[in-house]
Amino acid sequence: MAVITELIQAGLSLKRGGNLGGAIEHFKQLHATYPGHARIMFELAACWRAFGVPEQALPIYRELLAMPKAQGLPPKDMPRLYTQLGATLLELGDSAESLAIVEEGLRLHPSYRSLRAWRIFALTEAGEAQAALVDALELMLESLAPSRWDIFETEIKAAVKAMRARLPADSALPELDIAERRSAEEAVEPTDRANEGANEDGAVAQGAQINVESDAPIATETVVPVNLVQSPRKKTRRRKKTSRPQMGKKAVRIDISGEPDAPATKKKDGDDAAAAAGALKIPIDPD
Repeated sequence: MAVITELIQAGLSLKRGGNLGGAIEHFKQLHATYPGHARIMFELAACWRAFGVPEQALPIYRELLAMPKAQGLPPKDMPRLYTQLGATLLELGDSAESLAIVEEGLRLHPSYRSLRAWRIFALTEAGEAQAALVDALELMLESLAPSRWDIFETEIKAAVKAMRARLPADSALPELDIAERRSAEEAVEPTDRANEGANEDGAVAQGAQINVESDAPIATETVVPVNLVQSPRKKTRRRKKTSRPQMGKKAVRIDISGEPDAPATKKKDGDDAAAAAGALKIPIDPD
């Protein structure tokens, strides 16, 4: 029995593999089986946006934002919802509502960098270039902390602060120290990879079956040329053979004349007559 998390991950795998059409059909079937499931709705809307059809994503994002906290996305995913809704409105040409949604998200999540970036885009589209410039400078200064501005860091921060002070009151954002923003980002801002289909529990109802056909491309074999290189052999020093004198290969016979001290004995097998008479064989070394 599959769980909802596994089914969501299957759709996200289709999306990551570039099969957006298959991912949309997958999440549409899940949405029909589990209506009102916030994570399924959010991923379906994200697929519509990635497919280039933001008008299909817009009503889903609005419905998600209107959900009660107990039924909607987890609190850690709400900055993503505000960002995606603001970006969708901006794609559809509604810069005023996009700016309003992004600023509402920033009031709740002032350290979320993606929201701050989309505020810069919305301000630019709304014709408020000066406010967009200040936002961009502040975001850049914080992204470079610890700063790389050398001795001019204090002057640059003071100039940006002065620019912020000259802006209309309705363009101001909640004040946060750079260190506070960085610590808040580490604690609050989730990455898209970490949030894909996570933290959703619940088993599929008994008897419910979902058959999803995927037209994702099948992986093909790739031939990779490989060159085999023999490792160099270690040279071993051979010991030089030294010739040693061989004894006993040559011999001379010396006959010793004179009377023998003892009477001649009977010759044994293998002895010649000269040996019995006192002849000796002495081996000599070769030249």
